[in-house]
Amino acid sequence: MNFRAAYKKTSIIQLIKAGALLLVGMILLATGSIQTAMAQGAGDLIVAPTRVVLEGRTRTAQLTLSNTGSNTSTYRISIVNLRMNDDGSVTEITEPDPGQNFAEKLFRYSPRQITLAPGETQTVRILLRKPKDLADGEYRSHIFFRAVPDEAGQSVNQTATANGLQIRLIPVYGITLPIIVRHGKVALSTSLSEMKVSPPDDTNPLPTLGFRISRDGNTSAFGDFTATHISPSGEKTVIGEIQRLAVYTPNKSRTVKISLRVPDGLKLSEGEISLAFRAIEEDGGKILAESSLKLP
Repeated sequence: MNFRAAYKKTSIIQLIKAGALLLVGMILLATGSIQTAMAQGAGDLIVAPTRVVLEGRTRTAQLTLSNTGSNTSTYRISIVNLRMNDDGSVTEITEPDPGQNFAEKLFRYSPRQITLAPGETQTVRILLRKPKDLADGEYRSHIFFRAVPDEAGQSVNQTATANGLQIRLIPVYGITLPIIVRHGKVALSTSLSEMKVSPPDDTNPLPTLGFRISRDGNTSAFGDFTATHISPSGEKTVIGEIQRLAVYTPNKSRTVKISLRVPDGLKLSEGEISLAFRAIEEDGGKILAESSLKLP
């Protein structure tokens, strides 16, 4: 979001300088989707579940990787740290922002690289290792599964021709998933504001509901959004959804847009829109925040 599944085609200059994928630019859990994201995929790799939360007495977890393609593929596994921006996009960082805690030193994982034949699955094991003096709060890092290119492990293929050297970009795919550690006393409150309906435009053929979700406390917000149209007579119609959307610490808020699918015969300009933010079923499914917009 819903972690988007993260993949990126890096620029030729980046590949020449770094020789590898620097980082993914989009994540399903970070931005949300209208589809349920119980597993994420990039290329032929599918990973489930889409996030790991280690809290309470939970000390271990595992991720299941599946190769749905027709070729044998190798994936290198590492840890990256990300900053969430106001629009839900993410940026790789090396130092935590004020109020942000990295989790990379609090867990171990194995293996560090896997090779999967077509149709094969394998698990990655995660083990929590918390120090005794760990401060209360939430800690987050992201586990990164990066495809190793087939062509001799290179991200750039150089071919000599009669006209000189040609450089062909080979896409490198990857998936990032959050590993979240919660320790001690944690708290969360959320609210919704700045609701506004915008008409279709060049970037979206559907009307959209824009709003801001605000977060307070020392833990991230994560859940599903449902936009419901309520007619003057009280009839309720679900017109938009985003599932498994996150607002990570230390961010205080995030702007969001939901595409609205209005059934034939429903007049969006009449009645009101009710917006609900609900915890996912695994977290209890309770309402975290609600708001409404009266339409002119």
